[in-house]
Amino acid sequence: MLRAAWLGLIATLAVIPAAHADQPQSLAGRWFVTADYYGQPLYVPMTLEQKGDKLGGSFGRDPLDGSSNGASFHFVATNAQGVRQQIDGTLAKGVLSGQVTVTMKDNPDPPSRFPFAAVPSPERPTTQPQRHEFTPTVFYREFSALNKPVLTINPGDTVHTTTVDAGGRDEKGVQRIAGGNPQTGPFYVVSALPGDTLVVRLKRLRLNRDWADSDDAIVPRGLDGGLAVQMKDGGKPVRWRLDRAKGLASVEKPGEHMASYTVPVRPMLGCIATAPNGQIPPTGDSGAFGGNMDFNEIVEGATVYLPVLVPGALLYLGDAHALQGDGEINGNALETSMDVWM
Repeated sequence: MLRAAWLGLIATLAVIPAAHADQPQSLAGRWFVTADYYGQPLYVPMTLEQKGDKLGGSFGRDPLDGSSNGASFHFVATNAQGVRQQIDGTLAKGVLSGQVTVTMKDNPDPPSRFPFAAVPSPERPTTQPQRHEFTPTVFYREFSALNKPVLTINPGDTVHTTTVDAGGRDEKGVQRIAGGNPQTGPFYVVSALPGDTLVVRLKRLRLNRDWADSDDAIVPRGLDGGLAVQMKDGGKPVRWRLDRAKGLASVEKPGEHMASYTVPVRPMLGCIATAPNGQIPPTGDSGAFGGNMDFNEIVEGATVYLPVLVPGALLYLGDAHALQGDGEINGNALETSMDVWM
């Protein structure tokens, strides 16, 4: 696996409009809910449909049914697993607020109750796309919604940036942070809200240094007893020379049988992710948010679809590979250009 990184990014952003005191007391529309679940924010998209005093629509993915009485409202959303969510609240100055009561089917425990507030979902911005040249100064070793965004971008913007390799070294070989797949980002995408999908188009991924490294080893889960004995002296680092003009990698100090051995490079991103909601996984993990997938099709020209789980999406990327195949050549840097849409 060869690591490398320059990135171009396009993303869409929107600002929540301020409510006016004379705003009609209507509940109909798309709302963005933030609930305080025992000190942890819980984000839910909500659509309300109003006909007279009757309410319909959806709370998250679950259909809802209820009623309103002036600025007060009450509705219930129940999913297929029997989780019942009762929402009671009021509308004041364009903000919905109140309490969510959650009960579980066939569960004797008392209901959970927690407060919430909801604001109208923002419109997408209509500004002209911009190109950002971004030089990272900090890197993160976890996919966290608590990390401060390094750059705010609008939908359609392009970001050109760099990453460090999996060991924390930059394109000049300078150690910038401890190893473990450090990430560039997070990038805050204006108007991206939970329930949206972030679309990332990788416009350009190129090597930006002339060396890389890998390990001469087989992962433990790929070894049986006999092979483990043969590989007892494995795990030695291997340094590779990169010919960026020809797009080839060769062992820097080859043995007798590898003196003329070369492999074509195919730069890719080992990690690309949005921030999870509530969890703070290390950058070695993957999940519904993306993460350390090491999928060798996340290359130049690829389009990656990621769920938005927290406001602003908070996009991370890193762990660039010069090559991912049956083995890996690690520790290179890459030039990347990427578009992000919703």
